[in-house]
Amino acid sequence: MDMGAACWHRRRDDASRVQSGGSYFDNVLSGGSCDTNWYEGNYGRLGEADGRAVFSSAAAPALLGFDEGIDASCRASAPGYAKDWTHATRCVAANVNILSLYGNRVPYNICRNLEWQTCAAKGMLPGQGTPAIRFATAPSSLDPAGATGKPLGQCKGWVPSTPPTGGVYGFATDDVFFLEVCLFNELCYNGHELFTLAEGEEFICKFDENGLRELQGILLQEPVYDPPGAWECRGKDKAKG
Repeated sequence: MDMGAACWHRRRDDASRVQSGGSYFDNVLSGGSCDTNWYEGNYGRLGEADGRAVFSSAAAPALLGFDEGIDASCRASAPGYAKDWTHATRCVAANVNILSLYGNRVPYNICRNLEWQTCAAKGMLPGQGTPAIRFATAPSSLDPAGATGKPLGQCKGWVPSTPPTGGVYGFATDDVFFLEVCLFNELCYNGHELFTLAEGEEFICKFDENGLRELQGILLQEPVYDPPGAWECRGKDKAKG
């Protein structure tokens, strides 16, 4: 079996070790990685491998949206925050769970995003307490053409300062929120309700195991070839987040 470079064929904490895609998706479904530090790589104790966010109450819902919307929501919910606090620290103070991986041991990628979202849908994030999910940006406001200033596939938002090999970024942070909404639509029986939510309104996913398995089947197929330049953005073109 050709394991390729896809993240679901690599161990989450050791990319040099291969695994089957089926094992990855079995782990996602069981929530095997939910009780881990989703802030690894951030400054201080919060970012240590065995660290955990300490929330102010027993129910810290998951929060998603464009980066600016997430930060604005956390600022508004954490009065008295210090201006030098990081994005992650502000959101922990605001008593919400966000995905904020910046480390090298467990680096951010789309596989980690799917793990985190599945954990959120099941209420299994550390400190989450209930399967509550909030959106700092209303999913109904998304427009791939960019009418709201957030187009899809144009490398808008934050990207790492060091480009990957070849200087080509596959996506930037703004693209990720489009993906997250699509994934929840696939993973939840009630995905259509996403597009009726107001900003900040809670969503409870009715998790669909068959939806995850359908996604597994799609992703483990041999990829369709895209001509060079069809979906990429280069370091020199990246937008500042």
